[in-house]
Amino acid sequence: MVAQALAAVSLGLLGVAGIAKVIDPDPTSGALEAARLPSSRSLARALGAAEVLVAVVGLVVGGLTVVPAAILYVGFTLFTLSAVFGQRPIQSCGCFGRDDTPPSWLHVGYNVIAVMALAWVGVFSGAVIVWGAPTLELLAYLAFVSMGTYSAYLLLSMMPRTLALVNGR
Repeated sequence: MVAQALAAVSLGLLGVAGIAKVIDPDPTSGALEAARLPSSRSLARALGAAEVLVAVVGLVVGGLTVVPAAILYVGFTLFTLSAVFGQRPIQSCGCFGRDDTPPSWLHVGYNVIAVMALAWVGVFSGAVIVWGAPTLELLAYLAFVSMGTYSAYLLLSMMPRTLALVNGR
């Protein structure tokens, strides 16, 4: 059940990040360019659209349909590790369509947890959301997933900047 909840939150965050990239692809395009990867506004928007599609299908269908989300999170982990270890001048990972979301170990840790939860659900659990659950139980779970998604967003977007300020950077 914990893997289910973590997978649902990770899919929610993936969808939010995808929407942000579709609305404003510049931070993602800039991060890809700084990492010396193929980059353009249309590529960043396409990545965002793919993230939204993968997130929605994973949340609605579950099962093996969450595997593409796990693969995306593996890619995010590798990108973030490259930015953290490579000391590249990447001011933003571009994940939330913001210019001020620096890649950090926090991102790496979250991404690894997301990969594990999504892989577990995809292979062993099946449903991310049990749509046939009693109404109140389903609503409570959806509220938890929404709050968890927002909390994860705040943690990943605000904590690295906060820690940098505290450490005088």
